[in-house]
Amino acid sequence: MERASVRRTSSAPSATTWRVRPPLRITRYPNITEDQFYGCVAAFVDSLEGELNAATAALRRLTGRNKGGAFAFEMALDQHRYGALIVIDRWSTLLNAFGPHLMLPRRRDILDRGPERARSAEEILARTNALVDSAPAYSEDVVEASIVAYQTVNGVFTEERAEAEQSAKLGPMLPEDYRDARRIFLEDLAAR
Repeated sequence: MERASVRRTSSAPSATTWRVRPPLRITRYPNITEDQFYGCVAAFVDSLEGELNAATAALRRLTGRNKGGAFAFEMALDQHRYGALIVIDRWSTLLNAFGPHLMLPRRRDILDRGPERARSAEEILARTNALVDSAPAYSEDVVEASIVAYQTVNGVFTEERAEAEQSAKLGPMLPEDYRDARRIFLEDLAAR
Protein backbone atom coordinates (compact mmCIF):
# COMPACT_ATOMS: atom_id res chain seq x y z
CA MET A 1 0.00 0.00 0.00
CA GLU A 2 1.12 3.50 -0.71
CA ARG A 3 1.36 6.04 2.08
CA ALA A 4 -0.11 9.34 1.02
CA SER A 5 0.39 11.60 4.02
CA VAL A 6 0.88 11.69 7.75
CA ARG A 7 -1.87 12.91 10.03
CA ARG A 8 -1.62 13.13 13.81
CA THR A 9 -4.65 11.84 15.69
CA SER A 10 -3.20 12.59 19.12
CA SER A 11 -0.49 14.72 20.66
CA ALA A 12 1.42 11.60 21.71
CA PRO A 13 4.71 11.28 19.76
CA SER A 14 3.90 7.77 18.57
CA ALA A 15 0.33 8.50 17.53
CA THR A 16 1.06 9.09 13.88
CA THR A 17 -1.24 7.26 11.50
CA TRP A 18 -0.93 6.83 7.77
CA ARG A 19 -3.85 7.71 5.58
CA VAL A 20 -3.88 5.35 2.64
CA ARG A 21 -4.73 6.95 -0.69
CA PRO A 22 -7.75 5.16 -2.12
CA PRO A 23 -7.29 3.64 -5.57
CA LEU A 24 -8.51 5.64 -8.52
CA ARG A 25 -12.21 5.09 -9.09
CA ILE A 26 -11.63 4.55 -12.80
CA THR A 27 -9.30 1.62 -12.08
CA ARG A 28 -12.11 -0.22 -10.33
CA TYR A 29 -13.44 -1.10 -13.77
CA PRO A 30 -12.19 -4.51 -14.90
CA ASN A 31 -11.54 -2.98 -18.33
CA ILE A 32 -12.43 0.14 -20.27
CA THR A 33 -13.51 0.72 -23.85
CA GLU A 34 -11.72 2.90 -26.35
CA ASP A 35 -14.30 5.67 -25.87
CA GLN A 36 -13.80 5.53 -22.11
CA PHE A 37 -10.03 5.71 -22.55
CA TYR A 38 -10.30 8.72 -24.84
CA GLY A 39 -12.50 10.38 -22.21
CA CYS A 40 -9.72 9.78 -19.68
CA VAL A 41 -7.20 11.29 -22.11
CA ALA A 42 -9.30 14.46 -22.30
CA ALA A 43 -9.59 14.61 -18.50
CA PHE A 44 -5.83 14.21 -18.13
CA VAL A 45 -4.99 16.92 -20.68
CA ASP A 46 -7.45 19.37 -19.13
CA SER A 47 -6.30 18.71 -15.56
CA LEU A 48 -2.61 18.94 -16.34
CA GLU A 49 -3.02 22.14 -18.31
CA GLY A 50 -5.07 23.63 -15.47
CA GLU A 51 -2.43 22.81 -12.85
CA LEU A 52 0.41 24.15 -14.99
CA ASN A 53 -1.47 27.35 -15.85
CA ALA A 54 -2.32 27.94 -12.19
CA ALA A 55 1.32 27.35 -11.18
CA THR A 56 2.40 29.80 -13.87
CA ALA A 57 -0.04 32.45 -12.61
CA ALA A 58 1.15 31.98 -9.02
CA LEU A 59 4.79 32.27 -10.10
CA ARG A 60 4.12 35.46 -12.03
CA ARG A 61 2.58 37.01 -8.89
CA LEU A 62 5.72 36.04 -6.94
CA THR A 63 8.21 37.57 -9.39
CA GLY A 64 10.76 39.70 -7.56
CA ARG A 65 9.67 38.67 -4.08
CA ASN A 66 11.73 36.96 -1.42
CA LYS A 67 10.74 33.56 -0.11
CA GLY A 68 8.12 33.91 2.62
CA GLY A 69 7.11 37.36 1.40
CA ALA A 70 3.76 36.35 -0.07
CA PHE A 71 2.60 33.27 1.80
CA ALA A 72 -0.78 32.88 0.07
CA PHE A 73 0.77 33.01 -3.39
CA GLU A 74 3.47 30.57 -2.32
CA MET A 75 0.83 28.16 -1.05
CA ALA A 76 -1.01 28.43 -4.36
CA LEU A 77 2.22 27.76 -6.24
CA ASP A 78 2.97 24.70 -4.12
CA GLN A 79 -0.57 23.37 -4.50
CA HIS A 80 -0.41 23.55 -8.29
CA ARG A 81 3.19 22.56 -8.96
CA TYR A 82 2.74 19.44 -6.86
CA GLY A 83 -0.79 19.03 -8.22
CA ALA A 84 0.73 18.66 -11.69
CA LEU A 85 2.92 15.82 -10.40
CA ILE A 86 -0.14 14.14 -8.87
CA VAL A 87 -2.02 14.40 -12.17
CA ILE A 88 0.88 12.82 -14.06
CA ASP A 89 1.23 10.07 -11.46
CA ARG A 90 -2.45 9.21 -11.75
CA TRP A 91 -2.21 9.23 -15.54
CA SER A 92 0.66 6.75 -15.25
CA THR A 93 -1.47 4.58 -12.98
CA LEU A 94 -4.26 4.55 -15.57
CA LEU A 95 -1.83 3.72 -18.39
CA ASN A 96 -0.32 0.86 -16.41
CA ALA A 97 -3.74 -0.51 -15.45
CA PHE A 98 -5.39 -0.46 -18.86
CA GLY A 99 -2.69 0.16 -21.46
CA PRO A 100 -1.59 -3.44 -21.97
CA HIS A 101 -5.19 -4.52 -22.63
CA LEU A 102 -6.43 -1.79 -24.95
CA MET A 103 -6.43 -1.99 -28.72
CA LEU A 104 -6.89 1.59 -29.87
CA PRO A 105 -8.19 2.30 -33.37
CA ARG A 106 -6.26 5.60 -33.50
CA ARG A 107 -3.31 7.22 -31.74
CA ARG A 108 -1.81 4.00 -30.42
CA ASP A 109 1.28 6.05 -29.52
CA ILE A 110 -0.57 7.38 -26.46
CA LEU A 111 -0.32 3.89 -24.96
CA ASP A 112 3.02 2.88 -26.43
CA ARG A 113 4.95 5.99 -25.45
CA GLY A 114 2.70 7.32 -22.68
CA PRO A 115 4.67 5.90 -19.74
CA GLU A 116 7.91 7.27 -21.19
CA ARG A 117 6.35 10.70 -21.68
CA ALA A 118 5.00 10.66 -18.13
CA ARG A 119 8.47 9.86 -16.73
CA SER A 120 9.98 12.68 -18.80
CA ALA A 121 7.39 15.15 -17.57
CA GLU A 122 7.90 14.06 -13.95
CA GLU A 123 11.66 14.55 -14.33
CA ILE A 124 11.21 18.05 -15.76
CA LEU A 125 8.86 19.00 -12.93
CA ALA A 126 11.15 17.51 -10.28
CA ARG A 127 14.08 19.57 -11.60
CA THR A 128 11.93 22.67 -11.80
CA ASN A 129 10.75 22.18 -8.24
CA ALA A 130 14.35 21.74 -7.10
CA LEU A 131 15.25 25.01 -8.83
CA VAL A 132 12.38 26.88 -7.19
CA ASP A 133 13.09 25.34 -3.78
CA SER A 134 16.83 26.12 -3.86
CA ALA A 135 16.46 29.72 -5.01
CA PRO A 136 16.59 32.37 -2.25
CA ALA A 137 13.94 34.46 -4.03
CA TYR A 138 11.54 34.37 -6.95
CA SER A 139 13.84 36.20 -9.33
CA GLU A 140 12.81 36.85 -12.91
CA ASP A 141 15.26 34.21 -14.09
CA VAL A 142 13.84 31.53 -11.78
CA VAL A 143 10.27 32.43 -12.70
CA GLU A 144 10.93 32.46 -16.45
CA ALA A 145 12.90 29.19 -16.32
CA SER A 146 10.03 27.57 -14.43
CA ILE A 147 7.44 28.85 -16.87
CA VAL A 148 9.45 27.50 -19.80
CA ALA A 149 9.66 24.15 -18.00
CA TYR A 150 5.87 24.12 -17.49
CA GLN A 151 5.37 24.86 -21.19
CA THR A 152 7.77 22.03 -22.00
CA VAL A 153 5.79 19.62 -19.82
CA ASN A 154 2.62 20.68 -21.61
CA GLY A 155 4.38 20.06 -24.93
CA VAL A 156 5.44 16.55 -23.89
CA PHE A 157 1.81 15.47 -24.22
CA THR A 158 1.05 16.80 -27.71
CA GLU A 159 -0.32 13.44 -28.85
CA GLU A 160 -2.76 13.34 -25.93
CA ARG A 161 -3.77 16.96 -26.52
CA ALA A 162 -4.37 16.32 -30.23
CA GLU A 163 -6.63 13.40 -29.36
CA ALA A 164 -8.58 15.44 -26.83
CA GLU A 165 -9.01 18.28 -29.34
CA GLN A 166 -10.14 15.87 -32.05
CA SER A 167 -12.70 14.27 -29.74
CA ALA A 168 -13.95 17.66 -28.52
CA LYS A 169 -15.01 18.51 -32.07
CA LEU A 170 -17.85 16.02 -31.64
CA GLY A 171 -19.26 18.15 -28.83
CA PRO A 172 -22.68 16.88 -27.75
CA MET A 173 -22.34 13.85 -30.04
CA LEU A 174 -19.62 12.34 -27.84
CA PRO A 175 -20.59 8.86 -26.63
CA GLU A 176 -21.96 8.57 -23.12
CA ASP A 177 -19.09 6.21 -22.18
CA TYR A 178 -16.62 8.95 -23.12
CA ARG A 179 -18.40 11.59 -21.04
CA ASP A 180 -18.85 9.32 -18.01
CA ALA A 181 -15.22 8.15 -17.98
CA ARG A 182 -14.02 11.72 -18.44
CA ARG A 183 -16.10 12.86 -15.47
CA ILE A 184 -14.93 10.01 -13.24
CA PHE A 185 -11.27 10.47 -14.13
CA LEU A 186 -11.54 14.25 -13.67
CA GLU A 187 -12.75 13.56 -10.13
CA ASP A 188 -9.87 11.11 -9.62
CA LEU A 189 -7.37 13.71 -10.82
CA ALA A 190 -8.81 16.46 -8.62
CA ALA A 191 -8.94 14.36 -5.43
CA ARG A 192 -6.33 15.34 -2.86
